[in-house]
Amino acid sequence: MTENKLTLWQPTEVDFLPANLTSPSEITEYAKQLSSRERKQIIQGLQAGNYEIVINFVWTKAMAALKRELGTLGVKFLGEMLDKPDLGEDDDVIDVVTDKEAVRLAEELGVVSPTEAMRLRQAYELVAHFSKLEAAEIDSEGVAMEDIEAIRTLKTCVKNILGKPKIEVATKFVEFRDALESETLNQSDERVSMLVTSPYFFRKLTISILLSVIKKNIGAKLEHALTNFNLILPLLWDGLRDTEKWQIGHTYAEVYSAGRSTATNWLMQALLKVKGFDYVPENLRSDTFIKAAENILKAHEDINNFYNEEAPMRVLMKMGSTIPFPAFSICASAILAVRLGNYYGVSFTAHPLANKMLYRFTQEQWQYYLNQCLPGDVRILRKLEYDKPLENWCEIVDKHKLSEINYKNQHVNNLISSSIERSTNKVRKYQKLLMEAYYGKRS
Repeated sequence: MTENKLTLWQPTEVDFLPANLTSPSEITEYAKQLSSRERKQIIQGLQAGNYEIVINFVWTKAMAALKRELGTLGVKFLGEMLDKPDLGEDDDVIDVVTDKEAVRLAEELGVVSPTEAMRLRQAYELVAHFSKLEAAEIDSEGVAMEDIEAIRTLKTCVKNILGKPKIEVATKFVEFRDALESETLNQSDERVSMLVTSPYFFRKLTISILLSVIKKNIGAKLEHALTNFNLILPLLWDGLRDTEKWQIGHTYAEVYSAGRSTATNWLMQALLKVKGFDYVPENLRSDTFIKAAENILKAHEDINNFYNEEAPMRVLMKMGSTIPFPAFSICASAILAVRLGNYYGVSFTAHPLANKMLYRFTQEQWQYYLNQCLPGDVRILRKLEYDKPLENWCEIVDKHKLSEINYKNQHVNNLISSSIERSTNKVRKYQKLLMEAYYGKRS
């Protein structure tokens, strides 16, 4: 913790690996988490030109090591961070956390710096690209990984994961998370005052953790969580975005429908304190849209995303032209994710569907998304780090006349203006400022 903020991140650039190393033998010397036999096989494989096979092995070992270390925080906690409340301690972290999610967690928990996280994401895209190529395509077109790509990926994995004897994780916030369900906090508690002044990510995560405990527990844990929720919600409410407010309202509807009177009464008291009943959904129609959006995002983040995105996109399109307000945030994020694509481009079959759905958005919906959702939609903001998604983003801003919207957030306003100008450097500058506003400024 710092003097006035909760903190997860103290990532520092790793300097144990000299920047000028270029040979496999020199780099693998630093791979402390690999056996001498594995290091020898990597060197021999790269020298023989078997780049794809060797780098796929290195990446698999790195991800397994990273996930195991992240798992020391508790799979349940990781599930809360990933919006996967169904994960439990009995789940195998290697099976239930994807490679993309592991890199995201590593960045959010301060295991790696934002710059190194970007390099790990690029390494993932490279490994995934060559893993999904068909044999006929490789033979007929002579597609192959280049030596410089293999060396760069090896170096990234060793520098950030395999070269570290132990990965330091965010124990301070984990302690605070545990206190939310094991202690009854009070307003004079230093941890509560720190939470109020911390980056938005912490406030959002705290609300998600409390709601997860409330939905799943009974007895003392439930009592602590409900009391702490009633303390914390009024302190955070005015600064919460609609996405989190709808999450709270939806949880109230769930516990009410389940007949859980204690949780219902305490959540009712909290919502009454903040006049939050406008965010309680009237029916479960929004659940269906939320599930459809989650299926799109799952397909989008899998290795064969370009092939798998079309089916869930068609499902969402057929569900009606009007998206329920409580589900709009995640639906918009899913549609934009497909429309923007990734490092390699877009799905030729799903992209036109996403494009059609964006034209259904009213200016009011665009205004809501850009003001209330985009500042915390890290999935979409991170896409602007890559040339092709950024180019697609600028096209969306132009075609949908997003410069005509009134923006409350100055960084969003500047991001849109820069997108109209097609100024890549400026767009990335304001994307970075939005990320810093969400997570807090990191070194």
